[in-house]
Amino acid sequence: MANTKTFLAFSCTHHPLQDDSAIDWMLGKIDEYKPDVVVHLGDGHEAASASKWPTEFDFDLKDEYAAHNQFLADIRSVSGKAELVMMEGNHDDNIRAVGRIDKQFRPMLTPEQWEPELKHWKVYPYVYSSRGVHSLGNVHFFHGYECNQSSDKFQTVLLGKPYGLGVSGHTHRPKHVEQVHMTQAVPLPYWFANAGCMRTMDCDYMERKRQHQWGQAIVVGESRITKSPRMSRTWDAHTEIFRMYDE
Repeated sequence: MANTKTFLAFSCTHHPLQDDSAIDWMLGKIDEYKPDVVVHLGDGHEAASASKWPTEFDFDLKDEYAAHNQFLADIRSVSGKAELVMMEGNHDDNIRAVGRIDKQFRPMLTPEQWEPELKHWKVYPYVYSSRGVHSLGNVHFFHGYECNQSSDKFQTVLLGKPYGLGVSGHTHRPKHVEQVHMTQAVPLPYWFANAGCMRTMDCDYMERKRQHQWGQAIVVGESRITKSPRMSRTWDAHTEIFRMYDE
């Protein structure tokens, strides 16, 4: 007999650049839906100190850790006994990445040292392979690593499975559940959705990255956990949008 689990996924808070009104809305949705699994799709930190681009922010990495740790605590306070899963994003990974921060200091800067709430989460590293994917039945969660118009489709085929749903973030562009098409007339047995972001949408640098398509959203649904693969959809999901950039 199949076991059905519900989920709620969000992405890209970029603490301490989060949008508090969007965060409050999302926390309310966790309390409303009471999902079995809450999935953080990554980029919980801005990692401004590890950026290749000059910044003028007034916060440092400790401020980022403190803000993100409080956010994780807020989620745990409303999520009850839900399983907590986190997929690291590229901004999170930048803190450890070669060439971003001097290697002599990197061991002192790991989030685990500064964010005690992380011990309650199952954390996946940021990688471009299935090792960076959390699967709930035939629903597959990953941060994402491409930003073009076809990135959600491509990554779902690459990292997911037939008749499955790929749920990602990274682009900050929310997407309703949509089927992948090889051509306009040839559908493939893959579906995708994007949870958008939870950060403030005021960002000068990203204006050239189609910022007008940014939005704050979550992806919620359920997945039937079966012992053997079925050549049919064993999940249901939808994207809920709080606010788009143009609003």
